[in-house]
Amino acid sequence: MRLFHHNLEKLNLLWQERFAPRYDALAESEQRILNIAAITLPLILFIFGIVLPILDKNTALQQDISNLSAQVLEANQLADQLEKQPKTMGATNTSLLSQVDSLARQSDVRQFMTRLRPQPVIGGKKQLQTQIKNAPYKAIAVFISKLEMSGLNITRIKIQAVTAGIVNVQATIGQ
Repeated sequence: MRLFHHNLEKLNLLWQERFAPRYDALAESEQRILNIAAITLPLILFIFGIVLPILDKNTALQQDISNLSAQVLEANQLADQLEKQPKTMGATNTSLLSQVDSLARQSDVRQFMTRLRPQPVIGGKKQLQTQIKNAPYKAIAVFISKLEMSGLNITRIKIQAVTAGIVNVQATIGQ
């Protein structure tokens, strides 16, 4: 407390010696302008330098949380939908390649496929290797759901996020 009073006395002395004579020499209108500036400048600095950047960052973070929550909700709904849909047993007479190609077209994933080729037959079961790049996550979920409903198995899958809502997928699909 004593240090505070000592510093306050130093500031008062500095004001009286250097700034008070200059301030008193100003016209009354200039003194009013200087008083207004002394009040508004710190207020402006506080608002634009601290408050508004914090509010902007808070708004951006809340928007990110909202977007992520919506994506989690959607992913959970799609997972529930995949779980509830029954597997249809008995493959059709069409080939595995044409089935997967047709399902990919139905779920708007075909244009993102960069690879769709047969794998060597393992134990008499046909398999396809697929690679999908920069596809919307929603379309991939629909595609996986359609594969499941058609009775096709995914024996291996790797899903990698590229950006928000866009993924790359590598999968092995079999009968």
